[in-house]
Amino acid sequence: MIKIKSFGSGSSGNAYLIDDSHSQLMIECGVPYKQIQQNMGHDFSKVLACLVSHEHRDHCQYIKPLIDGTTLDIYATHGTLDGIYSDDKIKLSQFDHYRMKTFEYKETTKIGTWFVTPFETQHDANEPCGFLIDNTAGDRLVFITDSYYVKYKFPNVTHMMVEANYSKEIADEKMTEGYDLKRKIRLLESHFDFDRTKDFIQANKSAKLQEVWLLHLSDSNSNEKQFKEEIQKLTGVPVYIA
Repeated sequence: MIKIKSFGSGSSGNAYLIDDSHSQLMIECGVPYKQIQQNMGHDFSKVLACLVSHEHRDHCQYIKPLIDGTTLDIYATHGTLDGIYSDDKIKLSQFDHYRMKTFEYKETTKIGTWFVTPFETQHDANEPCGFLIDNTAGDRLVFITDSYYVKYKFPNVTHMMVEANYSKEIADEKMTEGYDLKRKIRLLESHFDFDRTKDFIQANKSAKLQEVWLLHLSDSNSNEKQFKEEIQKLTGVPVYIA
């Protein structure tokens, strides 16, 4: 069974840990390394790698201290790595680049007891991806964040980690005349709204589903209580807000 831990989720920083009792994977490293250290009890002995979905800083800005403080490698698409390399504030050295491993869409990489398959997502980034993550025990986790649409369906999913960034009704109410139009357009064209979250979960839930995590909720345009209650009703399994 997969255990999931959230170190942070949202525009201020994202990082998660998944554990199948044999080995662990981090997903994203946009939370300060010292904070993750404390939450990990300074024990990274079972963490094999960190998967990064795209190059925006709230998902990757602490790669350098993570590499310096651990032995794990970073996995991302070519486009994501190019974006990270070009960010002067991340300050990667030539040595660090050897710890950066590339993914291809829909090609599976084995990492310890995990089988990771990146897939295309829709976001304002170079080559963003979600992750379909299987393990040797037969668990299957799907991870999606920072995308306004996902065209794929996944059978036999046991764990979902899915963005529920905003409610269109709440956003429309707050984004009245005079609101920054560019900001509104970016929100609508780069993130899951709650209706799309529900549609995705409905299309991908199965009899094997064990739990759902809702990710990256907007501070001002979401309703945590409503989102949790509706997804629990939809799925009949425990729902957690990251």
